[in-house]
Amino acid sequence: MKKVLFICVLFLSVWGNAFAQTGNSNIRLEPLDSLNFGDPRSIIELPTVTLDGSVLTIGFPEATASQVIISDQSTNAVVYSDSFSSTLQIIIDLEDENIGDGNYVLRIYAFGKWWRGEFVIEEE
Repeated sequence: MKKVLFICVLFLSVWGNAFAQTGNSNIRLEPLDSLNFGDPRSIIELPTVTLDGSVLTIGFPEATASQVIISDQSTNAVVYSDSFSSTLQIIIDLEDENIGDGNYVLRIYAFGKWWRGEFVIEEE
């Protein structure tokens, strides 16, 4: 009985911890040029992006040079643009870059392809 109780408590603590990070959200990326993929059975190097408050984190499965462009969705004005040498992770504090509340379009160039995603920053 103690083992069952222990397993239930362990499961609930792991499950609860996963949902406790309410400020952390994944940003879904889509390729801008689907013709650039070649064989559909080939492995696609997909960047991952999360937004936690005002911190945008971009991760790559292997080191690559990249470019990041963030545009205001309503005005199409570029609010952030930078190029990075070969790295596994990029961390951008949007608050430090004076990027405030609004809807944004994220474009990432990595692995010879452009990726696009959208995200929203809301006042906390």
